[in-house]
Formats: sequence, structure tokens, C-alpha cells
Amino acid sequence: MTQPDENNTDQIAGKLITYLRAIYNDFTLAYDLPLTQLKGGIETVTYQFQLKGAQKELNQLLVLRLYPEYRVSDDAFWDSCVQNTLAKKGYPVARTYKVCTDKTILGGAFYIMEFLPGQPLWMGPLETIPEMLGKAHADLHKIDPEPLIKSLNEQGFDENRYKFRKDFFDALAIAAKGTEFPWARAILDWLIKNRPPEPERLAICHGDFHPLNILIKDGKVTGVLDWHLYIADPVLDIANTLRLITMIKHLSVPGAESVDWETFLRKYLDAYRAQLPLDLTNMDYYRVVQNLVFLYDGINMQALRHPLLLKESIEFIHKVTGIRITISG
Repeated sequence: MTQPDENNTDQIAGKLITYLRAIYNDFTLAYDLPLTQLKGGIETVTYQFQLKGAQKELNQLLVLRLYPEYRVSDDAFWDSCVQNTLAKKGYPVARTYKVCTDKTILGGAFYIMEFLPGQPLWMGPLETIPEMLGKAHADLHKIDPEPLIKSLNEQGFDENRYKFRKDFFDALAIAAKGTEFPWARAILDWLIKNRPPEPERLAICHGDFHPLNILIKDGKVTGVLDWHLYIADPVLDIANTLRLITMIKHLSVPGAESVDWETFLRKYLDAYRAQLPLDLTNMDYYRVVQNLVFLYDGINMQALRHPLLLKESIEFIHKVTGIRITISG
């Protein structure tokens, strides 16, 4: 099978309706609103649609999220489990209704979820964005992670999948054994030596929390999208948001050029502190980690190899650790 093709919407629509008619044993199902591709998404393709004559949860505006063939099938179950567990806690995420891991149906695993109304937070009034961002982030970190951990364990997911970037440290350890990244050994040693103790309470971390992944309508947050979940120190998640906001500053996002970013970040952190206490003692450590994650991902993703972003990450890491990183190519 091939990866989902963004230009074959009609073909996907035909296969999807055939699938839904079969699993719901209702051959009268038809589209009321046709399958239409939504903007955004790097690794998945999403479509909006509505059915005619559907019953129960399918009787509403829906979204199809389709994974490329190379993604493992259980990614769809993972995302569905995360979203449904958080939805039960009242957090604004889309409930999922049907998961399919048979890649022969649409070319990759997929699931169907409710459509969340609204526009990206970034499109709202600038003066409200950092406060809404900080509050929504704190509201996430307030949620007890134990029910989510229990749900993931019941689905058979290993705890290392949601732990603090174990895969990243494993990859860095492998790199440290080679000669391609001569700085990897020194960085790994620094991370191990300076790693802070686990906090008393871990938090549900989004992993990609920024104003373009949050929906708002009528001044309220209506949806949080694109989960890269892990369970960790909430400061790690905040450090990642600081890095992501820096990316917005440099990636020609409309309106970014007029923002006072120092004030923006201060208001974001103040809004978070208004909801939860925030100890920034280990912030520099976690910012080193998140900048390393960015550099590591940038090696493999051309879209992230922005010269100013790479330069800022390298300089921040050097400032904190004293280690000079070089990225070739």
C-alpha cells in the first residue's frame, strides 16, 4: 500500500462510505456533506464530512484522521485512547468513535472523531493569546495523569512510550557511539549528570502546545489538537512551548512580525502561574533537552532546518552546557 494521497479525496470518500455501511450494517448511509480535506498536518491527513441517515455518534459533523502507511497501526489506538480519556475529564479534545488499523481500507490506519468548532488561537485578538495559552496549559497540567496511564496500560501500551522522551535519549546514546555527531557523548554525559529528580507530581504533557494547535470560539478554548503526549515534569512541556513560540517568531507566521515576544512569554507564564504554582529551577535543563530534540528532528526533517532556529538552539545549548554543537549540511 502507499501513503495517503492528498489529491485522491474522491477515492478515499468512496472507500470510507463502503466501510461505514459494512461495519454499521446500514447500506443507506450516504454523505450529507462531502469528504473535504482540512488544512494543516504534517504526518497525517484530515478530512471533514457529515453523513445522512446516521445514528448515534455518527449523526454530527465528523473528522477522518488518516495516517500514512509507514506509521504503526497502534498509533491510531494510542491517539484515540488519549483523546477519549481527556474528554471524559472535561478537557477540550475531540472524542473518537471508530478506530481502524486495517491499512488495506484507506491506505493507512485511521479513526473517526467529532468535529471541534473554532479557529486557531493565533487568529484571535493578540492581546488575549498569551493569557488563553497559559490558562489552557495549566488546565491540562491540573489533570491527574493516573486515569490516562491506566487506560494506556489497559490498551497494552508499554510505559516507556509515555515516559520522558526515552526514545530520544536512546537515540542520543546510539549517536554517541558513532563519529557523525562528535558532540553527542559530551551532551549525553551532561544530561545524565544534571538531570533533575522527578517532581512529586508528574503531569500530562501535550508535547506540541502552541497557539496554532488550539482552537477558540466566542472567547473560549474549544479544542486542543495534534497530541504528542508524554507523562513528565510539566516544566518540560512549558520549555517545549517556549521553543515552539520561538519557531512561530521565525517561520513567517502571519502577524508574528509585530509581536513583542518578551512580553508575550511573560504574560503566558503569568497566566499559567495564576492557575498553578511554577518552579522554574530546572527550566534551563529542560530547554536544553527540547532544543536538542529540535536539532535531532531537524537533521531528518528539512522543514525544521531554518538557519535562525538552528543557530538559536545551538547558542542556547552552548550557553547552558558549554558544549558547542555543529550541524553539517
